[in-house]
Amino acid sequence: MASRIPIRRGPRTVGAENDQPTIRAKAAPARNGLAPAKPKAAPTAPVAYTKPKASTTTDAPGSAKRKREALREVTDRNRARVAASGTASTVGQKPPSTDGRKILGLPKKSVSTSSSSATRIIAKENAKPPAVAAAKALATVVERIEIDEEEGPSPKRQRTSSVGPDEAEVARIAIDVESDEEEEADPDGDDWEDLDAADADDPVMASEYVAEIQDYLREIEKTTMPNAKYMSSQPELNWTMRGLLIEWLIQVHTRFSLLPETLFLCVNLIDRFLTARTVSTNKVQLVGMACLLIAAKYEETVAPAIENYVFIADGATTADEMRTAEQHILRSLEWDLRYPNPMHYLRRISKADGYSPNTRTLGKYLAEISCVDHRLIGVPPSMLSAAAMWLARLALGQTAWTPTLAHYAGYRESALVPVANVMLRYLVQPIKHESFYKKYAGKRNMKVSVFMRQWVLGRWTEGAKIELTADLGALKREARNTQAAAGQGADDGDEPEAEAV
Repeated sequence: MASRIPIRRGPRTVGAENDQPTIRAKAAPARNGLAPAKPKAAPTAPVAYTKPKASTTTDAPGSAKRKREALREVTDRNRARVAASGTASTVGQKPPSTDGRKILGLPKKSVSTSSSSATRIIAKENAKPPAVAAAKALATVVERIEIDEEEGPSPKRQRTSSVGPDEAEVARIAIDVESDEEEEADPDGDDWEDLDAADADDPVMASEYVAEIQDYLREIEKTTMPNAKYMSSQPELNWTMRGLLIEWLIQVHTRFSLLPETLFLCVNLIDRFLTARTVSTNKVQLVGMACLLIAAKYEETVAPAIENYVFIADGATTADEMRTAEQHILRSLEWDLRYPNPMHYLRRISKADGYSPNTRTLGKYLAEISCVDHRLIGVPPSMLSAAAMWLARLALGQTAWTPTLAHYAGYRESALVPVANVMLRYLVQPIKHESFYKKYAGKRNMKVSVFMRQWVLGRWTEGAKIELTADLGALKREARNTQAAAGQGADDGDEPEAEAV
């Protein structure tokens, strides 16, 4: 029969139970001639993580709860270590703050702990290295994590979270570095999704001819490209006059409610005609109107009559002059009106993007920059559309250029960055073409010009010389952090705010 006499245990004192192990941060030894970094001021917007709360025990005599032996052993060990170092233990003493350090440009807090079992020291960098140097920086961080183990078993502190703060910090950096250095999608690879297979039974889509149509468009775009430097052969014209002409034609195009293909074809006809013929200043408006008339006849179901152009020109030309100019332009171009304008490719890429209206409307605005910016004259329409869609996805927080997108666009991400850089340099400048800006500032076009200008000026100063290659890594990290924050809000029960375009 078991005895009911309680076992007599050693006396407990209030001080012994309340004493918490004093954690002292061990200074990192200098490596490569570098002195240990001193604590800095706390960052303005640190990324907070949930820190496990330390458990406290009611230590009044006669309390019903008894302190566990393992915790008592850890306490005694730490008290002995502190006593040996000659420093008096203070109840509730906090470790020195290490706020203000950054790893790879991410504002985060780290905790440097020193115990009898292990010592972890994480050195943090203040600078934001580019994507290529990020892997080396991560390797340096990992190398400076020192673990000093003693012989024999040592007590372990119970972890209340699945991953410690230091391990989570290193894991987050590893994910960012891996994302920045992930292999580029190959347009000619085999890991893309066949989106045309779903249209095999739809005779309207004619999916069996898709590949041949795309090959034909790529073939004729090489023969319908104007000379990007034709202005040097125009003694009376300059690029500013061309911009003013296109801006006025955009107003006429909007007034007549014409298709986007009509405007792109009109601009292509103007550039091709100016490549072949010399035009005086007093005839350049007539050339623009005649090219718009030809493009409307080619693209529109119901094209405006010549009298409408004469009326909107307010006496600048007559109907006979319009007909004469139309014939002269067609003979100069040898009646070749073929032109695979960017809208053909834009709709094709939009299919791989899931037909997102925000992305396609923003991509159409970015592609139309080529009409007013002469620096994009020499860019093929297929590359122009791909760069516009890529930049639109980046502005909307979608950083992945998937193999399916690369296949349907026909270009790698690295080939699109220089074209997108020209578009950004146009957007960061003060507004030059008011009609073009106002056209996409209305509700019909989802105010994409307003959104894009705010997005650009929120990251660069007005008039800055943008180098997208150097800033691309930071832009992608920002987009991923925004997506992660939106996902965290959804996990917490909050509805993530939709991107307003």
